[in-house]
Amino acid sequence: MNILAVDTSGNVCSAAVLRGEKLLSESYMDDKKTHSETIAPMVDECLARVGMEVNDIDLFCCAVGPGSFTGLRIGTALIKAFAHASGKPAVGVNTLDALAANVSGTSEMVCPMIDARRGEVYTATYRDGERVSDYRAVPLESVLSELRGESVMFVGDGAMNYREKIVQASPSFRIAHSGMVLQRASSVGLVGRRMAQNGDAQDAYTLEPFYLRETQAERVLAQKQREARREG
Repeated sequence: MNILAVDTSGNVCSAAVLRGEKLLSESYMDDKKTHSETIAPMVDECLARVGMEVNDIDLFCCAVGPGSFTGLRIGTALIKAFAHASGKPAVGVNTLDALAANVSGTSEMVCPMIDARRGEVYTATYRDGERVSDYRAVPLESVLSELRGESVMFVGDGAMNYREKIVQASPSFRIAHSGMVLQRASSVGLVGRRMAQNGDAQDAYTLEPFYLRETQAERVLAQKQREARREG
């Protein structure tokens, strides 16, 4: 099975081509360039390196969130377009699941964290490769308090941005090394492959971002509606 995967859910932009579990090519960029300008050329580059075209791909995968609302829409739209044009299946991979897969094999509990701003993180916890909590948007301090006493490996931009607070919270907390701490399209592809094998493949019409929390526009609208009801 030839797999094309992308991750545009955060500041990192990444594309990868896999054959089964074997990573054939991966492109990774973290220099604040606009994902809408970089992801398509990165996909082309990954395919060209291994002598493939889009029509050679059997499964398309993308990180669907949580993460940057704009980034998620860019990656999802690209994969939906590929799936629609080729008639091939697609898989939307939760960004937290893919981040946890970056460090699969560790004996520690794994806690991916995506910075949700205002002192909150998108997070979940994993043990032996399996998720053991809900996907949540919660204050950082709550997560650290809950996990204190466990040996935990943290990944994600939240882990990087709050590194000092995390390592000070417990001597058994540590941050993954720089090559694995942020989003990787190769991990999206590996998780997506497993999902497809379990019957979780989608198509161009059902693949959608997973925001976990309302967008800013939705929050503003909800606030206006609450205020209108009070005034009424």
